[in-house]
Amino acid sequence: MKLISLSAVAVLVFAAFVSAQPATTRPTTQPSIDPVADQILRQSCEFLAQTKAFSVHAEAWKDEVLPSGHKIQVTRSEDLEVRRPDRLHVEERAHHKGRSIWYDGKTVTLMDRERTTYGVADAPATVDQVLDVLAQDYGVTVPLEDLAVADPYAGAMRNVTAGGYFGDEPVLGVPCRHIGFSTDRIDWQLWIADGEQPLPQKLVITYKNEEQSPQYIAILSKWSLTGRASDLAFEFIPPRGSQRVALTRQNERDKESAWANHESDHR
Repeated sequence: MKLISLSAVAVLVFAAFVSAQPATTRPTTQPSIDPVADQILRQSCEFLAQTKAFSVHAEAWKDEVLPSGHKIQVTRSEDLEVRRPDRLHVEERAHHKGRSIWYDGKTVTLMDRERTTYGVADAPATVDQVLDVLAQDYGVTVPLEDLAVADPYAGAMRNVTAGGYFGDEPVLGVPCRHIGFSTDRIDWQLWIADGEQPLPQKLVITYKNEEQSPQYIAILSKWSLTGRASDLAFEFIPPRGSQRVALTRQNERDKESAWANHESDHR
């Protein structure tokens, strides 16, 4: 899962929690996860998985380390709309750039809004499958995709080595439960609403193995659990003046193709 970071205080709290636990005979390679944190995450993921249609908005900030060594923060907004099992719509905007994705159960369309170009490809039958195709065949990572998959919990816990629960904290006035997990590559934190709808409200990812440990931060809001009834929300209608281009698979193109460069602009 491409998520989230543990603050210095949280790490100390978690370390103290782990050291205070009685010794067990479990192998040292087994993840050390607070069962409360695991339960909070599992409940949220199960709630999302059982929600047949939803939409959410995110304001996101991503650190970028310049060749000079200076670290700057780039802002972008992301909108995700899902209707399980076979509808997806994504909008992403950042500094006069933008891209959009439509999946209608039969085809997937990617649009570069800066260049007003788009490409269309045949698509498999489910959201999970089309996300795999976009990543593996076209090198495209879909914003907030971990919320859209059929089993969010399995994706979130992949490669996790530790996890903790760090208390209750509000996010923009919403009472939340603060949890965090670690893998060998990233640390991540998640703030989940406390109540009947345990929806994620904030996430932080720390890429701890990269220079200066850049972070990705997102505030999630405007959750709607009904989704749009019309299929039109997931169907692409070419804007006037737009141009269709070929979508080439990664194994058929150079890594520095125009689309690959465009994709890197949005990460």
